[in-house]
Amino acid sequence: MPVFTRRSSHPQPKKDYTAYRPLVREDFAECCAYCLLHEIAAGGFDAFEIDHYRPKVQAELAGFIHDFFNLYYACRACNGYKGSSWPDPDQEAFGYGFIDFCAEDFSRHFEEQPDGVWRPLTRAGEYTAAKVRLNRAHLVRIRLLLRRLATLQAIAPVDWNRPSRDQILTIFGA
Repeated sequence: MPVFTRRSSHPQPKKDYTAYRPLVREDFAECCAYCLLHEIAAGGFDAFEIDHYRPKVQAELAGFIHDFFNLYYACRACNGYKGSSWPDPDQEAFGYGFIDFCAEDFSRHFEEQPDGVWRPLTRAGEYTAAKVRLNRAHLVRIRLLLRRLATLQAIAPVDWNRPSRDQILTIFGA
């Protein structure tokens, strides 16, 4: 089952894709589409941006600029690392590309290690982890902290196969 569930119908068209921000934020349960952290653990609302899953700067993908379902909620760091990256057709043919957690399970592509590192299980996992730097030091530290806090409270650690919002808020006692 995918991590995120997008709304089933396309909202009213907007000329400025940034006007979709509240709806995109809601669809992603206030979590980053890549590192999966909720706003409370990733710098707050102001640290999030709208990402074009299929980059808007690549000519062949330009038709997706205002497509609501191409807009993803991402923390500034993940969005910055992803930038305008997109696999070329040869890479895609070999299974390399960005994981779309609106369509795929976390556990199909990654296994969280006891040290907080997300070990890629697929080529798409390798590609996404490398491009977005999903094992950057502060993310690994946050994952470890969340696990330790959950253990101290005798509650389940974050299940990355589900949006982390409610899980993290429970761990933080919010």
